[in-house]
Amino acid sequence: MNQNDIMIDNQAEQLVDSGENTPAGTKGKAGLHISTKTFISTVIVLLAVMLCAGILTQVIPVSSYDRIVTAEGYEEVDITSYTVHEDAPRLPFWRTFTAPVEVLGSEDGLVAIMIILFILFVGGSFMILDKSGVMQHIITSAVSRFGKRKYLLMAVMVLVGMTLGSVCGMFEECAALVPIVVAVALALGWDSFVGLGMSIIAVCFGFAAGTFNPFSIAVAQRLAGLPLYSGIGLRIAVFFICYIILITYLLLYARRVEKNPQRSLSYESDLLLREKYSYSFDSTVPVDPNVRRASFIFIGAFVLVAIYIALSLTVKLPEDAAFQLSDLTMPVMIILLTAAGIAVGFVSKYSKTVIGDFLKGMLSIAPCGLLVVMAMSAKQIVVAGGVMDTILHWAYGMMTDVNPYVAILMIYLFVLLLEFFVSSASAKAFIVIPLVVPLVGMLAQSGGAEITRQTVVQAYCFGDGFTNMFMPTNAALFIVLGLVNISYGKWVRWALPLQLVTLAVTSAILMFCVYIGYN
Repeated sequence: MNQNDIMIDNQAEQLVDSGENTPAGTKGKAGLHISTKTFISTVIVLLAVMLCAGILTQVIPVSSYDRIVTAEGYEEVDITSYTVHEDAPRLPFWRTFTAPVEVLGSEDGLVAIMIILFILFVGGSFMILDKSGVMQHIITSAVSRFGKRKYLLMAVMVLVGMTLGSVCGMFEECAALVPIVVAVALALGWDSFVGLGMSIIAVCFGFAAGTFNPFSIAVAQRLAGLPLYSGIGLRIAVFFICYIILITYLLLYARRVEKNPQRSLSYESDLLLREKYSYSFDSTVPVDPNVRRASFIFIGAFVLVAIYIALSLTVKLPEDAAFQLSDLTMPVMIILLTAAGIAVGFVSKYSKTVIGDFLKGMLSIAPCGLLVVMAMSAKQIVVAGGVMDTILHWAYGMMTDVNPYVAILMIYLFVLLLEFFVSSASAKAFIVIPLVVPLVGMLAQSGGAEITRQTVVQAYCFGDGFTNMFMPTNAALFIVLGLVNISYGKWVRWALPLQLVTLAVTSAILMFCVYIGYN
């Protein structure tokens, strides 16, 4: 028996005394919470980002591009219309601090509200899952079944997560799975970082290594005038290259934590979570039938979400319809998970205060709502200050008259720069593709290797996706860090090596695409 098995068996011998009078037997606070220390450190980071954006509005020129509305109703940049407005008034600096409120009334306001509602209702549902014993049942079932094959479990979970991002274009929606996966990782002797890697990071990597991603590949190829999902062979190869990078990184780190848990970057912040999820893993202990039935309800809700996502990818409403099924993914998730959470409370019969616990769960995670609007404020500030197009124009101008191999890397960095301000994949596509496609046509006339439109799309997808869980302006990042009480500084220490390796490998892939004329 190795050390890992001993750890699991020792956990199985523990009897859990309840910190609260609940069947779940959880220690400490039930539900999802963000610690005061993590909240304050995150607010400081986001405030610094907002101040940097505010300073930009005071020191660089105010300018604009005209936007063209296409026949399909989408807005694209007219690259011939750049105008500097020398007499335009500057954005008052005090609006840097009101930006979080202004976000709610901006074009991104609906997205912000949906994300905040998603957080609140998921928080309410997880409070019930925790106190009813359903969370314990799900985790113990997974650990009991895969405790002796936990590396296989890791490999499968990473593959599933990447597939959700790569094929379905899921990202923020998978935040609901993070607490469960992190709890499983802790139960298996790993830490919160491994749990994040198996869940939201896997989805993020899959999103960037898109194969049929409807929000990046499909939009970008349409704007570039390419056949839908063309070039799939290379993208499948890219998917598995990225899978190998991520699973290798997670395995090496997980083994290091197993040998010495104190080497974990989240050791201190995980202590409370480890205590909370120190369940007994004795599979011979009978499970309350009510809890078992409630667990099927919660799992069934996730199955229904998966079915809806599959339908949204395959069923297209008429072009003149007010919306497509994919537009309602997050509202549908909110409704299904909320209904499932409340149903779990009544079916498990753990308490007569189900609705009260749901409201407590919402309140416990509510501070994350402020982090969401602060993370989205950088874009609001530079757009309101009229300097977003100045940044676009400068980056665009730097890519002319350079070697094609250098140019593709500059396009990659250009998208990474925009990622800081604009996290939405489709919104960024409408900015990047109309600017860059005419540029590569000019570069092709200068001789040397040609940058194909397919290569541009690939550079856009790489630049849009991998740093989604690294940039301090991405709301989803601070949602999941808040759920597991990891500070942004510790996250950077853990994720930076992975980001650098990925940056190097994807840069080499893009240069290879230029060399072969990927088309």
